[in-house]
This record gives sequence, structure tokens and C-alpha cells, in this order.
Amino acid sequence: MRKLLLSGLVAIVVVATALAQKPGYDPVKAPYGHGEDSVNCRLNLSLMQTSAKAEDYKGALQPWVYTYENCPASSKNIYIYGPRIFKALHDAEADAAKKKEYIDKVMEIYDTRLKYYGQDDAKGTILAYKAYDYMELMGEKADQAVIYNMLNEAVEDMKDQLSPLDAYSYFMVASLNEYLTDNSKKDRYISDYFRLVGYVDQAIANARTANDEASADYLVQVKEGIVKGFVNSGAGDCKTLTEYYTDQVEPNKGDKAFLNEVLDALASVGCSDTDLYFTASEYLYRLEPSASAALGLANKSLRDKDYETAMKYYGDAAKMETDKNKASDYMMQLAGIFSNQRNFARARQAAYDALEYNPNNGEAYILIAQLYASSAANIFPEPEKAGLVYLAAVDKLQKARSVDPSVASKANNLINRYSAAFMDTETAFMMGIKAGETVTIPGWIGETTTVRLR
Repeated sequence: MRKLLLSGLVAIVVVATALAQKPGYDPVKAPYGHGEDSVNCRLNLSLMQTSAKAEDYKGALQPWVYTYENCPASSKNIYIYGPRIFKALHDAEADAAKKKEYIDKVMEIYDTRLKYYGQDDAKGTILAYKAYDYMELMGEKADQAVIYNMLNEAVEDMKDQLSPLDAYSYFMVASLNEYLTDNSKKDRYISDYFRLVGYVDQAIANARTANDEASADYLVQVKEGIVKGFVNSGAGDCKTLTEYYTDQVEPNKGDKAFLNEVLDALASVGCSDTDLYFTASEYLYRLEPSASAALGLANKSLRDKDYETAMKYYGDAAKMETDKNKASDYMMQLAGIFSNQRNFARARQAAYDALEYNPNNGEAYILIAQLYASSAANIFPEPEKAGLVYLAAVDKLQKARSVDPSVASKANNLINRYSAAFMDTETAFMMGIKAGETVTIPGWIGETTTVRLR
């Protein structure tokens, strides 16, 4: 019975949509029409909205048809509820030909919305929702090229202002699917990736400027997904990107935006130790010192074993970096260099510098603990006191897990290991050391800690 009723309602729609709009309809000056037409429009609009809000799409259909055909510029709700009505018809229909009619109708409704409300609403948002409904209705039969074209237009219309936010992801999925189906679209996919990442980065900055941390955090997740998809696609390996950019860097050596794109692209696939990366870094640093350029020069200096220069550029990169977490990571890279050189004091200082940028960087505290443990045998003249050094190391590990739960497992493993090296009760008694008393670890460590025994 429900299907027969719906079929009858659809017949009404077909007849109604065949009718031409009344002569003289003025969507700007008289969006509801004139006289009796205006009364009928307002009545049908009210009936449609009441039924649609209650999800009574069967009851909403006839008044919707009237408003859509007779006063299409009277309310945006015609275009908000219209797709819902026809998606309900689509879901209830078994006949393939009729299901296609409903899909076409939903697409038409979005196009009509652009006609009457394209100036008021963001065109990109309308196109994004049109693409979403197309994907939902078509399912596995959706044409990726159709999705791509809709979302590409949406992205270019709104760039870093795109809404809904996940439209960036859907666009890149469509671009990736197009590339995987047709490898000749590889360059387009690569170009889309860098274009999108640039827009998303700016969108993140916009959200943070507006103190909209929820949107900023969500966009960071969106970007991570896009980057992961790119890295895993096969289009974005080091060799491919190097080939893609090699002939472009020299002609664009005065273009800061382009050079930043090259550095970000190569870094995203772990390709920051190549000649191309270093060349782009040098050009960018001459134009305008930046964190990414300084990092590239630091890596070049490191490759050339020019450690002093590398240290300088790592420090510069951290100072210029706007993302404090990244700045902290740069200082941790510097700490790693000092650690490898067994310059423990400077390594610790670099780790503390990392904590200045990100106080919750648990890896910094873990590194300091490892530095202490590595020098335990050389701090006290008496070898028996080496266990006291491990006390200071465990202090740092406990701090690491308290500020950064992500390193808790690593910290706990080291705590168990280092605790086993604490001074035993008998040795402590012989040396006049008591549990609970305060001791100072001499030498470059210079830490005060509380005695614990095993």
C-alpha cells in the first residue's frame, strides 16, 4: 500500500515538474508571488516545513512540489528538505528506472538552489552537499569523475574556507581513485594534494586565529588522513617527487610559496636528505629565512658532518617555527646529535630547550634519563655509588610519563631496568647512606634526588 501511495505521489511530481513557472514570477521583488499565489505559496510552504521537520516526507511532498514550481525563491527550506523527500522516495522504490529519476531530481534541486541562492550561500558548500547526496544515492555505482568535478569546483570556490570540513578528504579520495583507475592522472593527483594541503593548512590557521580549537583539531586529523593517503598511494615516493620537482626548482628559485611547497612535499615522504631538498632550502633561506629552510640546511650540514653549522640551523628552525610541537622536535633532533657525540651536557640542554617549546614532550625527559644512565659509571669516584645516578634517571622517567601518557610504556620499561641498578641496602649501610635522605649527584648532572634502595 505504501509503495502504491508513493507511486501516486510521484505521478503528481512528474505532472507538476512538467508545468512551466507562471509568467511574470519575480524571484527578487516578489519571491512568494502576488495575491492568491502568494497566499498559496505561504500556506504550502508552512505545510511542507511542518511535515518535513517531523520527517513525514509523504505529507511534505505535495506542498513541496507547489512551492518548488510556483515560488522557488521563497525559502531556502525548499532546497534543504527537497533532497530529503526524494531520498526517502528513492529508498522506498525498487524499480531501477524510478530510482534514477529520484537521483536526477535531487541533483536538479541542488542546481536550482544555486540558481536562486548561489549569491547568498557558499557555492562550494552547496556543491559539497550535492556530491555527498550523489555518493549516498549511487553507492558503489557512483562515478568518481562526477564526484571529483563537483568537489573540485567546491574546493576552488571556497579554498581555505570550505565547509563542511571533511569535503577536503572526500575530494582527495576522489582524486586518488581517479589516479588509481587511470595512471595518466598521476600528476593531477600530486598537484591536487599540494593544493589541498595548502588550503587545509590555512584553514587550520584561520580556526586557531578565531580560537576555534575544535575545528582546528578536526582539520589536523583531516590533513593527517590526506597525507597518509598520499604517502601510501605510490604517487608520492621520494623518487617520484624528486622527478616531479627537479626541473621546476631552478626556474622558481625566487618563488617563496613554491619553494615551501617543495620542502613540505619532500618532507612529507621522508625525503629531506636529498640534494633537491637542500637546494630548495638554500634558495628559500636567501629569500626569507624560515623554519623549513633552516631545517633543510641543518640536514645538509649534518650530512656533510658540519655539526656546528647543523646545530645553528636547528636552533634557527626552532625559533622560526610557529608550530611549537615541531619546534620541540627540532630541538630533540639537535639533542640527538649531541648525544651521539657523547656531549651529554649540551644534549641535556637541547632537551630542556625542547621542553620550553613543548612542556609535555615526554621524549625529552626520557632522553635526559638515558643520558644520566649512560654516564652513571663516571660520576662518582666510588663505583659503588653509581646506583645513586639511576635515582635521578628514574626521576626524569617518572616526569616523562606524568606529562606525556604516550611514552608511559617506554618510561615504565626503563624505570624497571634502572630501578634494578639502585644501590642495595647492604651497600648503602656500609657507605652511610639511608633511604629517604637527600643526595646531590655531582659532575655535569648536578641533580638533587631522594635515596631509594633495592
